[in-house]
Amino acid sequence: MKFPLTRIAMAITLLTAGSAALAEQAESKAGGAEGAAPAAKAGKADSGKTIQRVEIKGDTQAYDPRRDDTASKTVLSHEEIIKFGDTNVFDVLKRAPGVTVIGNAIRMRGLGNGYTQILVNGERPPPGFSMDTVTPEQIEKIEVIRAATAEHSMQAIAGTINIVLKKVVAKPQRDLRINGARSDQSSNLFMMGTLADRVDNLSYYLNAMLGHNEGSTPGTSTDRFLTPQGQVVQWRDTVSESRNRSNMLGLQPRLNWKLPDDEQLNVSGYLQAMRSAYNWHALTTNRVGSFGWPDYVDRSSDTSSSGLFGGGDVNWVVKLWGGKLDAKLSASRGRNDNDTVRPSATADHATVLRRDSDSRSLYTNYSTTGKYTRTLFDGHAIAGGWEASSNLTEDTSVRVEGLVGGPLDTIRESFRPKVVKLAAYGQDEWNVTKDWSVYMGARWESIRTDSSGAGLADTQSSTHVLSPVAQTLYKFPDKSGRQLRMALTRTFKAPQTYQLTARRYEADLNTRFTPDSSGNPNLKPELANGIDLTYEHFWAPGAVFSVGASQRSIRDYIRTRLIEDRPGHWLSLPLNEGKAQVRTLDVEVKFPLKAFDKDALPFDFRFSANRNWSAVDSVPGPDNRLDQQIPLTVTLGADYREDQFSAGASLAYRGGGMVRQSEQQFIRQQGRRELEAYWLYKVRTGLQVRLSVNNALGEDNRGESRYVDVSGTSETRSWNPGSARLQANVEMKF
Repeated sequence: MKFPLTRIAMAITLLTAGSAALAEQAESKAGGAEGAAPAAKAGKADSGKTIQRVEIKGDTQAYDPRRDDTASKTVLSHEEIIKFGDTNVFDVLKRAPGVTVIGNAIRMRGLGNGYTQILVNGERPPPGFSMDTVTPEQIEKIEVIRAATAEHSMQAIAGTINIVLKKVVAKPQRDLRINGARSDQSSNLFMMGTLADRVDNLSYYLNAMLGHNEGSTPGTSTDRFLTPQGQVVQWRDTVSESRNRSNMLGLQPRLNWKLPDDEQLNVSGYLQAMRSAYNWHALTTNRVGSFGWPDYVDRSSDTSSSGLFGGGDVNWVVKLWGGKLDAKLSASRGRNDNDTVRPSATADHATVLRRDSDSRSLYTNYSTTGKYTRTLFDGHAIAGGWEASSNLTEDTSVRVEGLVGGPLDTIRESFRPKVVKLAAYGQDEWNVTKDWSVYMGARWESIRTDSSGAGLADTQSSTHVLSPVAQTLYKFPDKSGRQLRMALTRTFKAPQTYQLTARRYEADLNTRFTPDSSGNPNLKPELANGIDLTYEHFWAPGAVFSVGASQRSIRDYIRTRLIEDRPGHWLSLPLNEGKAQVRTLDVEVKFPLKAFDKDALPFDFRFSANRNWSAVDSVPGPDNRLDQQIPLTVTLGADYREDQFSAGASLAYRGGGMVRQSEQQFIRQQGRRELEAYWLYKVRTGLQVRLSVNNALGEDNRGESRYVDVSGTSETRSWNPGSARLQANVEMKF
């Protein structure tokens, strides 16, 4: 389905009148959302001295980044981030407007990680960094940025999510949270604590987390092959079970010095450690037809992993030439070890194939960033900056393969990709009038990838992209709370490192649905021209109505093609093929019940809907959606707060349906309903208990894939059970 943005702009204009009526109703019942606070009354102290009368005026139009910044963004506060008692940032983002999370994949506009940029403190996390140890306690805010800005990388076709960590503390903080969670498939135990204080001009902050996870998940799958006439000639069922166990540790220390003349020196670091074990076993039963020999129907895998990653940065904020320079130097180093044993056997165990591997990955990262800002002329806030980084990954592995009882092959492999990124940008935010502001900027980015390895040809890939961007914000006069936004952007999606090398990743069992994969050094980045239109109405304190539409026109689309490079052997290969169109419609409504009646109960309500369309011209339709795009996301939530306790619930719906990935490939996305709730009780000062439930409806996980050609249809279906997950948190402040 297509919708011209001109029609959407007309619809936004018409909706203005409706939201204005809501505001008038709220103001008439609540006595107006704006105005001065009552003046302090004059009086006399016990000593008889007269206290001078001081008039204090409150302004509900105080700075709000969502309302006042020319660049469009939604900000989740720390209070919103921690209220459900989550232990990771992925669960937090499931409730953010316009964001969808599937596993650890964060999506905006329904598009995946390659299209959605994830930042921590305005920077991309280096290779080897794990988001699992970023706990909600250490997050100050989360910015959901729908239209790109020059300050951040323009690798954000779908948008940017910036996770801002706490840095400066104003008062002592000593707290500890113990979290226990359990479902039919898993159990978890976490401890998270914070120690922070300020001494004169020095403030320090230390956050630590320790976690343990265990899980066991059964599953079933069915593979069938049907002739063009619909006759089933091959059919096999598989029963499997996986078990996992992991321990993780995270430490994040930070120091902040306040220097004379409002200058700062910040030093921060992080340490991540992980150890895990994963066991999987699958037994296949052939129902119809025969399969090639040897037919490995009894397969298992045992993997033990350990990882250690650490890094730090030094940040200096100094006044310079009438402006401010914010510069940072960062470095990190990490290691990940994996030891895997994979035996596969025929039905009678007469033939057993052994495929074992012992691998290590080393990560070395360096980066520097800087931003210079100052005001210039009348109403201009200019900024310019740079980014530079070097990321080196060194992979080594030893594989042992062969039939048990016969000679075994020992294969030694190495792979050494290095990615160097350079960027420079400039931007100007101009307050043309008190109600109209304009943002203009441009960013140049360069990415060079060099790869080498044992038995591989050295490859090199270089990308240069210049991205202009313009945004504008117009506020309707008389402090009505109504405003219009527009953004014009040029963004891109750079190929991933593994997509640019000639290295071949071999599947354990090569089929149409689990093929080998290889890269393509000749890939070019996807380039997108975009337009965003948004109408917002802040019609009462804490209340907002927003509707927006956007379009992205993408060229040099990177499509993964499935080919049969030799009889019976399947390979997925990325290629630049064709163009794609992405369209989105977003609606958000958020308000406290007191916006309608000042004597109402303390309820806060929120609703958001995100409808997405896309089409890839190199893939025949229908359902030729880009990147398995989520077509619809709807979230409805409510919160109730009193002094002693608070509670809330959130219901999220994610649409599904069939997606056509190529002329022959189809995959069905599962529609899903996620019901969550929490209850917080304050036992006493410094002690509170938080209970919550996730996946309260117990939704199972299902999958379906098809491959259709002239010979017939191959299809596979899978199922894994789901269940409600109960959490209990004990939160202490000292």
